[in-house]
Amino acid sequence: MRRARTILVIPIVLLAAWIAALVAANRFYTPPALEHTEVAGRSSDAPLPAEGFRITTWNVGYAGMGEEADFIMDGGEQARPENASLVEKNAAGIAGYLTGNPADIFLFQETAAPSSNNFRYDLNAKLKATLSGYQHTFAADAETRLVPPPLDVHVGNMIFSKYAVTGAELRALPQEPTYVYGLFRKSYAMQVMRLSDAAGRRWVIVNLHLSAFDSDEHHVREKQLMAVMDFAKSEYERGAHVIVGGDWNLRLAPVEFAHKTPEPFLFWIRDLPSDATPQGWRWALDTSRPTVRTAHQPYVKGENATLIIDGFLCSPNVEFDAVSTANLGFQYTDHHPVAMNARSRQE
Repeated sequence: MRRARTILVIPIVLLAAWIAALVAANRFYTPPALEHTEVAGRSSDAPLPAEGFRITTWNVGYAGMGEEADFIMDGGEQARPENASLVEKNAAGIAGYLTGNPADIFLFQETAAPSSNNFRYDLNAKLKATLSGYQHTFAADAETRLVPPPLDVHVGNMIFSKYAVTGAELRALPQEPTYVYGLFRKSYAMQVMRLSDAAGRRWVIVNLHLSAFDSDEHHVREKQLMAVMDFAKSEYERGAHVIVGGDWNLRLAPVEFAHKTPEPFLFWIRDLPSDATPQGWRWALDTSRPTVRTAHQPYVKGENATLIIDGFLCSPNVEFDAVSTANLGFQYTDHHPVAMNARSRQE
């Protein structure tokens, strides 16, 4: 009898230890202030062209946020798509767009290694295969630790460069005090890639995905924005050409697009503070088209609210043109890609 009890106690103790380790690893994880990240893949050994380059930013929604999707955090019902076929459809559409609309640098938000919220589809691998002639770096910002498949989550951001990368790093941003599913916090950070051009000028490219569901009480988005601006200004003052792009989760342009979304589902929308843009810095936006839709329901043109929260901020020594937002009807993700041409500007 005593032996039987001992045999029964051992797995209970091991399970309790694993649960304690899981909670500690997830709830008490704090991202380092600065972390140098690995750059993988093969690209040209050449520096950026001195005459300029093309850059695109796109939140690809882990291939799970196509036109048929709603999302629970936005007031919808779904925590993931209805089936794996929708994920595959979205991933194929994303890849098709990238193939037909090449750029020298891509900034992606909400890419994913196999995760429970996209039926374990490896979107990162799909992007790498589609952009096989690029160097790339990935950083998870929504990630579970010690959680076994198929329940684990590994969603984050990626930068792809067609030209030689001289360095890459993560710089932590202010964090949200709340937890996702009560288990883990998102690890908000600036994803930084450093390059040089053929004229020897230094370029600093920053990929962002700021907080979306912070409370009015904590104003995490605004605190993150201040940290981003401080870093960008410091790099410019050191002589770099700086482009900050991504999903800002702030309305970047006061453009109104017709919609029928009830006010309660607009709760997450906040405007870019009027005093946030450093003097001499300029926004590269296409104000003719929205970049994001509300996800309280599947997308219906004219019903879902749409606005501009994706784009680029450029330092005074950066010139840009041909800024364009693709009109994809939110088929494959709840964001539209934004692209521009960039080059050095004579100050």
